[in-house]
Amino acid sequence: MDTTLSNYYKKSIRLTPNGFSLFKVNDNGKVERHDVPAGENVLLTTKAPEFFGMETATPQPIDIIVGTHVPMLVPDVIYDEAKAKDYLNMQFDITHYGQHFSDQLGHYRSLYFLTQNEYDTINHLPCIPHFISEGTLLYRFLCEKGESEAMLLSVNDHYVDVIATHGGEPSFVNRLTRTENVDVLYYTLNCMQQFVMNTPTLFVHYFNKPNKKLNDLLMKYHEKVVLL
Repeated sequence: MDTTLSNYYKKSIRLTPNGFSLFKVNDNGKVERHDVPAGENVLLTTKAPEFFGMETATPQPIDIIVGTHVPMLVPDVIYDEAKAKDYLNMQFDITHYGQHFSDQLGHYRSLYFLTQNEYDTINHLPCIPHFISEGTLLYRFLCEKGESEAMLLSVNDHYVDVIATHGGEPSFVNRLTRTENVDVLYYTLNCMQQFVMNTPTLFVHYFNKPNKKLNDLLMKYHEKVVLL
């Protein structure tokens, strides 16, 4: 994992459709990670305290990185906090809605939520949770790179998160269900065309095993590819 990007996961619980991951810095200064698959989320209340060495008397601040879905971007000029749940209902099934959150993403509010079960589980942990969307972390990473045009692929087992920026502002945030390598390539090229991006730097990050065939394909059709 790229040093700059790994800094965002130093002490965190990452929630995804595939389960959850725990991150901390070990004694060697490297980021240590423990994954628990979907279907075993109930183990979070036991796994997290063991992993972080949590003590109920002195709760620790922990980043709760929400990657269960891509955030909904609402322009600042029309955003109304009182209507947040209504906004979410336009894009998501919020039948099991528990609590919503929002981050600043350029000139947008990045709106996301946890189900009641997810929210209750986090609140049962002996920690001080700081909720943040994974999309926000990826956006901040791109802003740090200072590229005039950039795109980041966060490649997971069954999906790829795509975020593009132009002039430091978010142009596109979405999630692609991962199928064939050529579909991922097509998606990036389509984004470039749709958002009038000339030669963006394409950052590629794998949360699991790297895919050499996908790397080779992306490098064949993109001028600037940076593997993280």
